[in-house]
Amino acid sequence: MTRLISKQVPLALKLDHEAIFDSYWSEADPVAVASVRDLSKGVAGWIYLTGSQGGGVSHLLQACSAQALKAGFSAMYVDFLALLEIFEQSVDDEAVGDYFDSLENFDVLVLDNIDAVSGLRFWQEQLFYLLEKLKNKPNACLLLGAHTLANDLDCDLLDLKSRLKWATGFQLKPLNDTQKVALLQFKANRLGLTLPLDVANFLLARCSRNFADLSALLSELDVQALSSKRRLTIPWIKSILNI
Repeated sequence: MTRLISKQVPLALKLDHEAIFDSYWSEADPVAVASVRDLSKGVAGWIYLTGSQGGGVSHLLQACSAQALKAGFSAMYVDFLALLEIFEQSVDDEAVGDYFDSLENFDVLVLDNIDAVSGLRFWQEQLFYLLEKLKNKPNACLLLGAHTLANDLDCDLLDLKSRLKWATGFQLKPLNDTQKVALLQFKANRLGLTLPLDVANFLLARCSRNFADLSALLSELDVQALSSKRRLTIPWIKSILNI
C-alpha cells in the first residue's frame, strides 16, 4: 500500500464518538437494533442495513464498530464514500487490492455506503472477492450499510448482488411525526435539555428534517442556552436562528 494511502485511510475512517448505541433512539426498529448489537458482541452473521439519508444507518454501523472495540474485538469501520475519495488520488490498483485483503482478518467488519460502488466494476470486484473470503469464515461478523436495497443496487457484477443477498436484511422504517418529536426529545434529553412539545413541533416545521442536521442544531442550541442561561422557547429559538 502506498505511503499516502496508508496515512490517509485511518484518518478518513475515524468513528464519530457520538455515534453509539446509547445515543440511538431505537423504538422504531427494535429488532434491527438488537441484531446489530448482537453482531457487536461477536455473534456471527451477516447483516445488510438500509435506510434513508440521515435516517440512522451510519449511526448504527459506527455504534456497532465502537461497541465491538470496547468489548475487546478487532473491528474496522469502512466508509466507502470516504474510501473512494482517498483512492481517487491513486491509480495503483494493487494498493486497493492490498487494502481489501487486509479487511478479512477483523473479528467485526463494518462496511458503510457500499452503494457508492454502483457503476464501478473494479470496486465491485474487490468487494465481491472480500465477501467470498468472508463466506468461508463460519465466525464472520459482517455489517453492511447502504441507502439502497441489495436487489436495487446498480451493480454490473451480478455475483456481487447475489452475495449481498446472503445477508439478513433490515430496512430502517421512516418515522412519523409523533416518532420524530420523540426522537428530538430523546436527543435533547441526552444533552441535558428540556424540549417542550410545542418547541419540538416548531423545529420540525421550520428546520431541516434531516436528523444529522437536527442533532447539530440541538447541540448548538445547547451551547447557546447554557451561555445565556435560557430555556428552549419558540421566541428565543427564533431569535437565535433569525427566523
